[in-house]
This record gives sequence, C-alpha cells and structure tokens, in this order.
Amino acid sequence: MQPRGSWVGTMNHRRITRRLVPLLAAIACVTPTLALSSEDVLTRLFSELGAQPERHARFSERKFSALLKTPIESSGTLIFRAPGYLEKRTVEPHRETVRIEGSVVTYEGAAGGSAVQKRTFSLSDAPLLAALIESLRATLGGDLPALRRHYDVSTSVPAAPAGGWQLTLVPRERALLDAVSRIVLRGAGAELAAVEIVEANGDLTLMQISALPNPSVKK
Repeated sequence: MQPRGSWVGTMNHRRITRRLVPLLAAIACVTPTLALSSEDVLTRLFSELGAQPERHARFSERKFSALLKTPIESSGTLIFRAPGYLEKRTVEPHRETVRIEGSVVTYEGAAGGSAVQKRTFSLSDAPLLAALIESLRATLGGDLPALRRHYDVSTSVPAAPAGGWQLTLVPRERALLDAVSRIVLRGAGAELAAVEIVEANGDLTLMQISALPNPSVKK
C-alpha cells in the first residue's frame, strides 16, 4: 500500500520526472536485438530503434527507498508512437496515466479512492524533464550520436546465460545527473529482461518488461 502523502496529492515536475525515467528507458529498448558486445552491434540496435515507429510493452515495477518500509509495486503498460508520444499507463495498485505528446505532459489518476485528478504542463516549465525526454527521443529516433551528447553509453556482457548483455547510460549533464546516477538495461539473447534506475539520492527502481504485439499491425 502506498504511504500517506502520496505524490498524487503533491505532484511536482521532479516527481513526475522520477516516474517517467523507467518508462522512457524501458520503451527506448523494447525492440529486441542481438547481444550488445561491440560498437557495430550497438549501431545496429539504434538502427532498429529508428525503424520501428510504435512500441507496446507490459511492465511490473518495484520502487525501493530508505523512506519506505516496503517497496512500492505497480504494473501496467507502456506505449511509444513516433515522433514524440510516450505513455505510462498504471493499472495496479491504482489507475494513473502519465502522457507526453510533443511538448505537453499530462497526468491523470486517483489514489485511495480519491477523485480523479488531471494536471497538464509544458516541458518548457520543466527543463530537467525536457532534457531527459529529448535525450531519449534521440534513442527512439535511432540517433546514437545525439544520445551520446547526453549520456556516456557503455556495453558489457555480464556473468549471465549465453547471449546475456548489459547497456549502461550515465548522464553527462549535471542537472540530469543530480537526479539519476545511471540507467542499466539487462537482457539475454533477443529479449530485454530488466531496467534498473539508480537515482542520485540512492532510491532504486526495478522494472521487468515484456514486449506486446503492436495492435495497429494487422496480421
């Protein structure tokens, strides 16, 4: 159960940003790829990302914090549509949606049986969130050089089953680094298995994701 003082009632841009970090990181890498073991493979990954205009995924998420006795758990779906639509739709433990369309961010949700709240603001009013989104839009657009202007990108093959890979993003911009220490993506073979978000304050978010069929693609 989410503790009193839920961020739903005290929404601000920084908290929305922290909600969106797993969303953006996960959607950016939903596209299956080969083991990330070389610059050539990384280049092919971003070529695949740029070639897919729409992505859907299911997620389950656990948020750990020194301020919480137990982690906050949630689940739902993720959606990306080129060129700039991002959505995180949570269904458990309560329904809420964070949606980005172009330069507009919209939050809708109700916690603990309260009335539905809707808040909208421009990315120009939240420079940190804008920088995060624009850098990840470069990923979604398959633009690796643009991503590297915002992140130090590294790959490795950890001690995992054959085909295991790991991609680490470390923010280069001080404003973003003050919020997020690193983003770590892990998978095996052609499947992305987990996204780990380590915030600057030590909070940790672990997201398990699985790709869903694109409903707009007819078989």
